[in-house]
Amino acid sequence: MNNPTIGYHKIRGLGAPLRMMVYYKSANFVNVGYGADMKEAWFGGAKPPLAEKNSCINLPYIIDGDDIITQSNTCCLYLGKKLGIDDEALFFTNHTVLDQTMDLRNDLMKIVYPFGSVKNKEEFPAAAKDHLAGSATVNLTKLEGFCKGPYMCGSAPQSGDFALFEMLDQHQSICKSIGEPDILDQHPKLKALHAAMKGDAALSKYFASDCYSKWAQNNGLLTHFTGQASDFEYGPTVEEQVTF
Repeated sequence: MNNPTIGYHKIRGLGAPLRMMVYYKSANFVNVGYGADMKEAWFGGAKPPLAEKNSCINLPYIIDGDDIITQSNTCCLYLGKKLGIDDEALFFTNHTVLDQTMDLRNDLMKIVYPFGSVKNKEEFPAAAKDHLAGSATVNLTKLEGFCKGPYMCGSAPQSGDFALFEMLDQHQSICKSIGEPDILDQHPKLKALHAAMKGDAALSKYFASDCYSKWAQNNGLLTHFTGQASDFEYGPTVEEQVTF
């Protein structure tokens, strides 16, 4: 890969594992985050010409030379292969991790946005407690049992570990925000995985970056929970060259 572009909302979300992987491998890339002006910048700007080249185009996407990759798990697998992170012998195990993590993420989305039964921020804490006791515990128990240690597939992280890390990190943040015990205390292998990635020197620049430390976990225009301070401002679209 030669300086690919990674495009997503100006949030962590499904873009976080992709950015995290390129930071992990110190691979130069262009980071595009569509912000409060995404109607103009994405729907009316970048999307139409990309759709002419890939009719499935959505957020996130990767532009790598003439290749345009989209769909979240496909993007993770693409970077895992191109960056030399994923071991082909572990493909199906890793894919299971990606799919199970997406199940967890999809259930989380039901409470952080007003499209389901949780209509406002005031209802979020109670809904979050139900999620932690229900779907989150169910999915994390499955992933705990599937974890070989120290990472999901064994001694080295695969692309699925990066997707899972983001979900573990977000759930820890939710627990802290509503005064609940850390849910990872119930899942020691997953807690160790999270700590290993957080402490990896290869990821220190990622954890210091704005896209991790200052961007919302969910879409700042709609979400009940940003993971940021109450005075958080979503802001306009950004495009930045990240160089190592």
